[in-house]
Amino acid sequence: MRMAHGQTAPTTVQSSLTRLTPGRAAPRVPHIARPRQSEDGARRAGPPPAASAAATATATFLGEIPLWPGMTGSAQGTPARRPGSIRRTTSVMMERPQGLTGPLHLISTGRDLLTTTAGEAVVVGEARLRVVLDYMAAPGGVLEIESEPPVPALADLVGASTRSGFRTAARRALTAPAGDLGGGAATPATDRSLLGQLLDDVPVAVLVSGAALGRNGIFREGASVNAGAEAGGNPMIDVCAGWQQGGLLAQLSAERRANPGTPVRAVSVPAGDLALGDDPLGWHPLPPMPPNAMRRLRRIDVVPVSPGPAGGGPTDGEAPRGEATDGAAAGAVSAVEVEALFRDSYLEAPGREVLVHEYGVEAEVDSAGLISRARARAGALPGRECPQALGSADRLVGLPAAELRRTVGRAFVGTSTCTHLNDTFRTLGDLPDLITFLGGTAER
Repeated sequence: MRMAHGQTAPTTVQSSLTRLTPGRAAPRVPHIARPRQSEDGARRAGPPPAASAAATATATFLGEIPLWPGMTGSAQGTPARRPGSIRRTTSVMMERPQGLTGPLHLISTGRDLLTTTAGEAVVVGEARLRVVLDYMAAPGGVLEIESEPPVPALADLVGASTRSGFRTAARRALTAPAGDLGGGAATPATDRSLLGQLLDDVPVAVLVSGAALGRNGIFREGASVNAGAEAGGNPMIDVCAGWQQGGLLAQLSAERRANPGTPVRAVSVPAGDLALGDDPLGWHPLPPMPPNAMRRLRRIDVVPVSPGPAGGGPTDGEAPRGEATDGAAAGAVSAVEVEALFRDSYLEAPGREVLVHEYGVEAEVDSAGLISRARARAGALPGRECPQALGSADRLVGLPAAELRRTVGRAFVGTSTCTHLNDTFRTLGDLPDLITFLGGTAER
């Protein structure tokens, strides 16, 4: 049966992709490609057409690139892995190998890498996900889906829309009784957690992928009024700080709706080089970005905090903040520090990767599992009002880390927040899974 835009009927695939074995030392081999693109391309002379002169009047500039107040510019480099820590990295490649109006392919990978107190790198979890969908046809149903570890119940997502109810259906599939490896072996908890994160990123990654089309003057025909600006419909006003009534993004969207020939005005802040030349394991292997592709990257580092003596403050013998301690090595992790990076980028031209969104989050989780400190940083964002969402990080303090996915999804709404920052907060809901690997790192 033929589908819209020449696509074939939905199918489902479950296969066992080549993967590392969790729990064994990672091979010391270089990446397929580093998480970077060189920024040697010639820059435009003067401010790019990201906004009108009135809009850029309050912006600062990174070279010729405007940054709205509250933005710091793109992150450069990746922190070195610390002994006794764990790092989760995930990526979602958004590409259209059959052309910009062809099917959207999401190729997602996740890895949990433990660094023992002796400095050995051990893969404790991996997951992969591939989703193909018809982006141009509303409601953009799933055509194919496959995962590693395989989850048979994911077949139920074929034909489903990624725009409504996808996350709920994905969670249901992961917890289905048949959600094992096929031979009766239980799916490792860390792999379920990683796969859950990759599935959780699907709906917003699909939405964000529309930016690649908008930058090329392509919009979905017959989009519903609530489809979102990237899809060619009206934006959802007041859904977040950036899309608030009267804000810059809302104004630019109104201009384009009034005159469909108006080009999309996109800020092109070069993406910082995240590579660590002396640590090929700093990120999981990342393939190069094909033309007009987008990529979503996440990194979460979890490091034990040095505990002071019971009832007292730090002592001269206390290990430096952020280093693994004897207590952590013995399995008694009292508290952890967390440093996270989130980035959406677009390959604007060969060798020129530019930011769409970038946030950084620093947090601390106490021995009771509560967020005791949280701060957010805006690297580069599309709207002048977007940094107003940074203050929402304060609302994390006192919340149980294990409840963040549910709590943030329900309570962090409106113009004081940001969809992408909220999703970054929600990823911290997996901290309990990661923290369990920190106890006993010296024994591995």
